[in-house]
Amino acid sequence: MGLCSFNSSTIQLINLSTKLKKGGMIMAFINRFGLVLGVLLLFTMGSIGIGIGFGLIDTNLVLTYINDPHHKMVISQIGILLWIIGLLIVYTTCVLGQEEKGVAFQNANGEVKVTRKAVEDFIVRVCSQETNIRRTKPKVIIKKKYIQANLVVAITSDIPVAQAISNLQIKVKESLEAGIGMVSVKSVRIMVEEIFYTGGRLRGAEYTS
Repeated sequence: MGLCSFNSSTIQLINLSTKLKKGGMIMAFINRFGLVLGVLLLFTMGSIGIGIGFGLIDTNLVLTYINDPHHKMVISQIGILLWIIGLLIVYTTCVLGQEEKGVAFQNANGEVKVTRKAVEDFIVRVCSQETNIRRTKPKVIIKKKYIQANLVVAITSDIPVAQAISNLQIKVKESLEAGIGMVSVKSVRIMVEEIFYTGGRLRGAEYTS
């Protein structure tokens, strides 16, 4: 019974993680599509304005086209479609894109919420287990669909910096998803503030996963 329950919970976590990742991709696609559409509309309106201003477009022909009943129906349908797309972009940007104060999810016993401070403390504890990490200052951005972790760290030069940071990014991402649960980590960005090595210190490098 215990094994079946564990397997069921694991499957639910995997399914939820997949849904969250797909949701983030859909939101990003909608925002990019809206940006491209907005630019195209601006270019189109600008071109029409330039054409009318320089006499390249016959305004009488435009009015005749617009006043045609069939064309009016087509224009109204395009207008409704643009309104729907605009509302969808506003919703994904202002509602789904809002930063949350904590990670909230449901389990069999009720709702669980982990605050941003607790998530950041968890990251500090994970990083402290790495012998080459001297100092960690995390900043977590929590959205409805994902978490983005931004870290400022000081490291030693015991192993190559790129390798150390790559290992840390993987460990932080996997630890967050496994340790907190019910969360999708979009990215782990790391700014290396200081590198301690024999004879001195080196400052300034940034990595993103």
